[in-house]
Amino acid sequence: MSAIRTEHIGDATLYLGDCLEILPTLEGVDAVVTDPPYGISHASNHGASWERTQIRNDHDTTTRDSALSGFDNVAAFGTWKTPPIDGTKAALVWDKGPAFGMGDLAFPWKPSFELVYIRGSLWRGRRDEGVLRGEVQVSWESKGRVHPHQKPPGIVAMIIDKLPHSATILDPFMGSGTTGVACANLGRKFIGIEIEPKYFDIACKRIADAYKQPRLFDDPKPEPQQGTLDIDAPAHR
Repeated sequence: MSAIRTEHIGDATLYLGDCLEILPTLEGVDAVVTDPPYGISHASNHGASWERTQIRNDHDTTTRDSALSGFDNVAAFGTWKTPPIDGTKAALVWDKGPAFGMGDLAFPWKPSFELVYIRGSLWRGRRDEGVLRGEVQVSWESKGRVHPHQKPPGIVAMIIDKLPHSATILDPFMGSGTTGVACANLGRKFIGIEIEPKYFDIACKRIADAYKQPRLFDDPKPEPQQGTLDIDAPAHR
């Protein structure tokens, strides 16, 4: 097996390993909500611990496209700088707010938005704006950011809320676990995969912490049991 570690936290199952190796072993996924590598070899955040460090497989969109190819219903963050995912039905705009966007200081507009590509027919619910606005994600590690491309859970929750409550949601590029946190907050089943051990550990903690928080709309859930399965196969590097 390709996963070198598996964690079960509440209704979440988390895998440490290469998503391209783990995905063929999964069953019961209804939709993908993910923030994949954009394919732009991006490195940023001066002064952060990840300064000048690029996200794995961000040199082009090959890994993104391969991972998402087997799923009909997908919401994937992206950028205008690279092509959208195949079969895109619509694109949402995540308005990141006035505090975001350095970019080219000689250019008179900030790059203060990102796109979310949507495909599939499972999306439903109230007809809302195609612009997502909400909590502002902090920019700096010193202010609580734990991943260079971390998204706000509230923004991801707006997307997940357009899926049936019974849907099992997958994030094959889990990063620091924001999609899992949003699923925990909404009482949704979640499967997450992350290739970097550092971020996998962060995701496990964030999702476990989310399950400990009370939910006004739901009956109190027992504190999840966290178990670990170690598998001898090495992670893909």
